[in-house]
Amino acid sequence: MIELRPVEVPTTRPKILLYDQWVRFSDKFPSGLSHVKGKYMKVAKQVQVTYPLTRIIKENCYIDIDLSNEDGAERLFPDNDGNLYEILIGLRPGHWWVIPYFPADQPVYRLDYPTMSPLVSDAKLRYLGNIRPEDSPADDPLLRLYAVYKLKPVVLRMVVDAGVDYEKCSMVFDINRCHMEEGTPPEGSRVKFIEYIDELKF
Repeated sequence: MIELRPVEVPTTRPKILLYDQWVRFSDKFPSGLSHVKGKYMKVAKQVQVTYPLTRIIKENCYIDIDLSNEDGAERLFPDNDGNLYEILIGLRPGHWWVIPYFPADQPVYRLDYPTMSPLVSDAKLRYLGNIRPEDSPADDPLLRLYAVYKLKPVVLRMVVDAGVDYEKCSMVFDINRCHMEEGTPPEGSRVKFIEYIDELKF
């Protein structure tokens, strides 16, 4: 459901899901997302929507950006069970980074040892699991999220480094809004496998 594309992946792969392309959702999706859990679906319609977001943040501070449809959030998730949003997240240059959380209070990228989680107030742990602007530049975003109806909130923590008074932190969301139809892919079809975000937290 969320992935940072490795650099070595060939760029001949389609950058976004295209019309008539098939996806398969992991069996690990929770029962509350039974409209997609373990299912094959085909892109029946699609449209791309760009959504820029900028915040001015003081040094050594952060702001949490909730992408969900909850009250006060950005409302970048689908609002019906027939849609899938493929969200490419590009970061503009600056002395800042992003830490993804799912659900809202659990970092996606951490290590095994209990204390090895991102912690903004710690001089070393604040850099653990971060995604910098050069990792997913706005003109070639490598960070992507697959959002479905009723998905729990995904939070992107925008953190500003020390040494600057204030930083302009800008993200660009390229949202590939796909209407999906359930079915069985023809033999030999290329199928995009979509994991549930919790599968990254083993």
